[in-house]
Amino acid sequence: MSLFVSKFCTVLLTTTAVALATGAGTAHAQLAQAPVPQISVQARGEVQVAPDRARVQVGVETQAKTAAIAAADNNKKQTAVLAAIRALGIPASAISTQNYSVSPVQRYDEKERRVIVDGYRVSNIVQVETDKLEQAGSIIDAALNNGSNRIAGLDFLVKDAAKARDAALTQAVESARRQADVAAGAAGGKITELLEVSVNDFERPQPRQVMALSKVVSSDASPTPIAEGTTTVAVTVSTRWRFEKR
Repeated sequence: MSLFVSKFCTVLLTTTAVALATGAGTAHAQLAQAPVPQISVQARGEVQVAPDRARVQVGVETQAKTAAIAAADNNKKQTAVLAAIRALGIPASAISTQNYSVSPVQRYDEKERRVIVDGYRVSNIVQVETDKLEQAGSIIDAALNNGSNRIAGLDFLVKDAAKARDAALTQAVESARRQADVAAGAAGGKITELLEVSVNDFERPQPRQVMALSKVVSSDASPTPIAEGTTTVAVTVSTRWRFEKR
């Protein structure tokens, strides 16, 4: 797990004062607190982590003159797809239906000046999850070889990113402290205490490879190559530190 800290950092040196004014008639008095010099710093920590879970979305799209015929054809093909996926050792609990839709196939007839329904399209997309990243390619191949004509998405996930977030947060705060120390020294002083810190979790989008809507695969074709890459977990902090002159 490697860590990268953003080069961008905002450092501000400010002072605050509070004034209290009271008066009656023409008499006024002001009391002012001593200014509190502050240094404000923003910093970010980033951690690269290897994914440990794959999620594949495979589907079957069929089209026919009637919705019933399109649905029957879809059911037959999707049943074969699911059987092939389960044959890889994927448990039923790891397979779930994500979307099932029936929609008309329409076109506008210029001559008749109206919308004509040429048929119906049925789409059935299922999601398959596995902790064995090397199975992602096999799942895709099994689906395409048995009737699937749509791969809706491929995601690589991190099941528990808490440790990575903690590491990124620690590094972000340490970076903010270092930047504040440097700024204070350059200004002829030092920081004495942390006045405020706010944390903003940020995760970059997980790597995704979207396959073509349709793909013809022969039985002797090479397995689909899969590269999972890494996932970035990042945390940004905003801090305020008390500044004192030396």
